[in-house]
Amino acid sequence: MKGIDISQHNGSINFDKVKNDGIEFIILRLGWIGNKNNHTLDTRFNEYYNECIKRNIPIGIYVYNYCTSCGTIKSGAEWTVKQLKGKKIDLPIYIDMEDATTRSVGKTGLTNMCITFNDVIEQNKYWAGVYANLDWFNHCLNKDEIKRRYTTWIAHYGVNPNKYQGQYDMLQYTSTGKVNGINGNVDVNIMYRDLLKEINHNVTPAPKPQKSVDELAQEVINGLWGNGEDRKRRLTDAGYNYNEVQAKVNELVNKNKNNNVKPEYYTIKKGDTLSGIAKKFNTTVSTLQKLNNIKNVNVIYAGQKIRIK
Repeated sequence: MKGIDISQHNGSINFDKVKNDGIEFIILRLGWIGNKNNHTLDTRFNEYYNECIKRNIPIGIYVYNYCTSCGTIKSGAEWTVKQLKGKKIDLPIYIDMEDATTRSVGKTGLTNMCITFNDVIEQNKYWAGVYANLDWFNHCLNKDEIKRRYTTWIAHYGVNPNKYQGQYDMLQYTSTGKVNGINGNVDVNIMYRDLLKEINHNVTPAPKPQKSVDELAQEVINGLWGNGEDRKRRLTDAGYNYNEVQAKVNELVNKNKNNNVKPEYYTIKKGDTLSGIAKKFNTTVSTLQKLNNIKNVNVIYAGQKIRIK
């Protein structure tokens, strides 16, 4: 399916000509969201929305992000939902992750921001997505995590429009497209996945794939599910057993700690016993046996070097 994405920068548009030129869907910029609760509506959003509705042109939404924390982007997501209340949205709501001023947040932080924004979107029964260019997907976001959770839209100009089929759900392949009814250049997209059909048949957001407890625990350790009560809520909302995942996290963390312990050794002296050594170094006989492969606790020798930690 061929579509375009537009904002106030595209000016006055003849939507009859646009539709007659084979455009099958339009992604509208709702506006942008920022760190000071200064979220701003695109000056032509309502005009464009109404014109699309009149002509039954399927509508998606994108929101440009300037936020640099989960707290501010959550506020932006709540503002987004408020602006769209009562409106007919046929396609996902995409968070637009590309602004250079946010890049310093880092891959984990930016990925968590996407998750925070899209949590709010999905809780309000919309499908959620992430838009980013090739560089951002490869270097600024955990793209595998994003692709597992949400529909994805990649910008990569000048490539064969079929390049990303099977990897991403939609490609923005040019910013210099020409479409009847629009003066100047316009972004043109190809949609590989039939999102219109899927969303029409599923009134709730796309089901999230189930992961093993081991996978989830590693993601938690990597910071992808937040902290504290936020982590518990996210895991629970996604249908996972929080206590089971947290138990696995604790197990892995303790295992890593043990693996990182620097070995310490003791040279046995005449008259030493394994129980006495264990007591001296605040450990147990069984631990000493395991560390040193000692089968008989009564068979140790003066001068023998054993590991105690």
